[in-house]
Amino acid sequence: MTKDPIQADPTDDISQAFEALRGEVSLTRVALEGLTAARERMPDYSVTLGQMAQTLKAAAVGIDAIERSPAVNLSPTALSAEIVTASVDARAEDRALLINARDALFRSIGRIDGIVERGRAADRQWRRVIWAAVGGALGGVLLMSILPGAVARSLPADWHVPEWMAARTIGLDQRQAGARMIDTASKADAQ
Repeated sequence: MTKDPIQADPTDDISQAFEALRGEVSLTRVALEGLTAARERMPDYSVTLGQMAQTLKAAAVGIDAIERSPAVNLSPTALSAEIVTASVDARAEDRALLINARDALFRSIGRIDGIVERGRAADRQWRRVIWAAVGGALGGVLLMSILPGAVARSLPADWHVPEWMAARTIGLDQRQAGARMIDTASKADAQ
């Protein structure tokens, strides 16, 4: 017994299909309206993306410069040799600067020592001048106290130089000076 499938009414199928289609179209319309609204609410990232593009471009230029650098193409051994050579050159320049500075310092110290030595020499010279002046004055006093008497005694006796000197020293004439000297000598003998 075979049963024939129940035949459905074709108008019902068509109306159900249109109903299903209407539902899908309505869902599609709602989805499109939601997408449009979401698109309108979406922030504008064009400024931020532009800045990011500029930053990436600058980074690419920097990376390109690094890649073109001769140091990147060197092996570690060659790079270390280059570093050693550069450091030797830098130290040579520093060494030359230090030598020049040291020489300038030594010249300055020499000049200062010369100035100090001249000051000391001038100070010693003033001391010597003072000592010479004092010594000359003392020597002159001593010489003036001894020399006139020796000269007066060496001259002839008829010139009467000792008597004349005594009179001048006392401030009297020769007779009064002689009498005073005799009087003073006799008083000194009496004591």
